[in-house]
Amino acid sequence: MSLMTAVRCRMAQVFVRLGRKVHPARKQHLETGAGAVFAVGQLLRDRRLKKPLVVVGAGEELPRFKLLHALDDNDVEYALYDALPAFPTAEDAERIAGAWLGQGCDSFIALGGGRVLDAAKAAAARCADPSRSVMGLVGVRRVRHRRRVPALIAIPTAAGSGAESMAVAVIADQTHNIFVLEDGALMPVVAVLDPELLADTSRDDVADAGIDCLCRIVEAFLAAPHGDSRVKNQMGEAAEYIFSCLEPCWNSGGTVKERADLLGASRMAGWAASAVGSGYARALVRAAQTVCGMDFRTACGAILPAVLEKYGSYAVDELALLAVLADVAEGGSREERAQALIERIQGTVFRLGLPDTLEGVTADQAAEIADIAAATANPRYISPVVWTAEDCRELVLGLCTAE
Repeated sequence: MSLMTAVRCRMAQVFVRLGRKVHPARKQHLETGAGAVFAVGQLLRDRRLKKPLVVVGAGEELPRFKLLHALDDNDVEYALYDALPAFPTAEDAERIAGAWLGQGCDSFIALGGGRVLDAAKAAAARCADPSRSVMGLVGVRRVRHRRRVPALIAIPTAAGSGAESMAVAVIADQTHNIFVLEDGALMPVVAVLDPELLADTSRDDVADAGIDCLCRIVEAFLAAPHGDSRVKNQMGEAAEYIFSCLEPCWNSGGTVKERADLLGASRMAGWAASAVGSGYARALVRAAQTVCGMDFRTACGAILPAVLEKYGSYAVDELALLAVLADVAEGGSREERAQALIERIQGTVFRLGLPDTLEGVTADQAAEIADIAAATANPRYISPVVWTAEDCRELVLGLCTAE
């Protein structure tokens, strides 16, 4: 890594931080606890919202029933969009925006996993700027009429992505290339965290969301300035929740309290990721999804611990502190505490049945993943050390099993 490249990246990251302060995310109201979904009618009235478009993900029969029952009981007029596939794309966001505009709605309610919430957020941005396509809004603060972005109430049915508390929408095109819309106006005005809606979440979805959350927690902790005790303390609390609740929820669905704690960790991780950003682990995972079509949990389970180990001495102090805050380790040297945290992550990956290698990824694919990840992360993503594409390639090749 040349000195000039490192300086360029660090300067860009300073401007990113300043931009987030100048254009902060919308303020958000939280509605939490078992049965929180039944408060949606009152939440709409409090905000003088009269006709939401309800966007529901595939396979959400029971949560859908509860939400619509709550709206009907409160005599709320609404339109319903439940034609979303399991993996919504930018075209689906366009269709959602078309339904919103065509049916005279004034707000959104999004019910589902992170992909559903992100599709609804992208659609909301599109509704504020009808002259541009969803893909035309990709990037940072590309929404020209921010105050026109419709209010969105986010109701997650999986705990991990943190999409309900992020001013970001991750969207894919038809070829599974992943793009990001980032604007403070995309923050949902309300997040409804009802642990009862997670009761029927599949084991794969629990693992996918949980590893996603863990990745956000660690990278937000590393990206936060040293003096930002608010982010540091919240990420320590969120990591403690993840380590104590993820495996019970994966094994047996967990108790209501465990699901609530998992939702709390997800919300904190999403907020922190919006506030301070991501790092090379997420960039590499997203690139592996794009190049190889891997699911998030499979790619992240291998990549996140490897990235933390490769950071080495550049991250040891922060990882040691996170280990203490997350109640993973107390005594020992900084290096021992940092290693205890990495091993705890590796143990979680193992117990969730996830591989610690990138099975089937070839050397050519590794090079493509590295190039995409470096282009995505540099110069904006904030990490302990700046990596080139060659650094990323070395890490991915070390995880590959294919010849």
